[in-house]
Amino acid sequence: MVINILAVDDIEANLYSLESLLTENKLHTKKINVIKALSGEEALKIVLVQDIDLILLDIQMPGMNGFETAKFLKLNPKTKDIPIVFLTAAFKSDEFIKQGYEVGAIDYFTKPIEKYQFLNRINLYINLFEKTKNLEQAIESIKEETEKSRKQEKQLIEQSRLARMGEMISMIAHQWRQPLSAISTTALDIEMKIELGIYDLETKEGKEDFINYLFLKLGDISDFVQNLTSTINDFRNFYKTNKLSVSIELSVVIEKALNIIKALLENANVEIIQEHNSKEKIELYDSEMMQVIINILQNAQDNFKEKQIKNPQIKITTNKNIITIEDNGGGVPEDVIERIFDPYFSTKDERNGTGLGLYMSKTIVENHHNGKLQVANIDGGACFTIELNSCVTNID
Repeated sequence: MVINILAVDDIEANLYSLESLLTENKLHTKKINVIKALSGEEALKIVLVQDIDLILLDIQMPGMNGFETAKFLKLNPKTKDIPIVFLTAAFKSDEFIKQGYEVGAIDYFTKPIEKYQFLNRINLYINLFEKTKNLEQAIESIKEETEKSRKQEKQLIEQSRLARMGEMISMIAHQWRQPLSAISTTALDIEMKIELGIYDLETKEGKEDFINYLFLKLGDISDFVQNLTSTINDFRNFYKTNKLSVSIELSVVIEKALNIIKALLENANVEIIQEHNSKEKIELYDSEMMQVIINILQNAQDNFKEKQIKNPQIKITTNKNIITIEDNGGGVPEDVIERIFDPYFSTKDERNGTGLGLYMSKTIVENHHNGKLQVANIDGGACFTIELNSCVTNID
């Protein structure tokens, strides 16, 4: 590292003496580059085009004196933080010294300069500059790594979102099967009653009975369509990019998640037990929290299927700001439980798992909601605990 020191003095011989003293400095191992200026005006031009670490500034100079030069330096955002050390024979009173510090000096030396005292204090400032520069570089490096991590996290979120979208489409197919079948059955029933002449449309009474029957069946169809619409709305809200936090009961979020995945669970004969002990509303991103719950529930279902668990069961409990999701699927192997939230780690084969679901779930709970997501093996199964903080973090 090269230390750039700007020496300002209207006497050229003084400048060369300072340069010789500083560059032959045996007390410091760093290379020192002395830049010379014969006036305050020249110094102000130099600092605009070169990076300066320290300014040694004479006070008594023709034209712009040292105090005036220091004032201009402190007014410029580019130069205001450069340390200034005054060198002069003019300090004759406390008031004069006070004026030097008021314009921004960090130190002063009276001429003639005592060599070793001067070098020791300059070396101290050089060490401080080096540490400051190292700290600035470390801060910049941290900023770069933070930005890099943010970009990587966004990529992981997008990968997880795409993987989850495929899974969600499969869930919707299961969810739609029953209402679509019911609509088809209802329409066929209406058609058959008309074709078989069940209602005598030639009589007033027959027409009224048929109309009442028709309105009843149309109401059923409307209910089935509403069910389909609700599923689509849940799917759409799940993938909204502009998310706003809402104040909501945890039981409502759980019900929304179950509305998406329940057909898949019912098809696999998974029993869902709910126990809600909290009516408190918590500020959270509901679609994000739905993703966490669905991740955990689907992982439980995949585990049931892989291990061929008989009488699979999932219990969901809420208590104040805590959600627990327990299953009876045998638990998480002890040799992998510490890595279960790592990105790209999965106990499933490559066709069935991306290794991003639980990683993103932990990110959502801990980074977006200032909470905690933990897992433990309890009573022959896995127990996931979601502890939420009422304060959410901006995720834009």
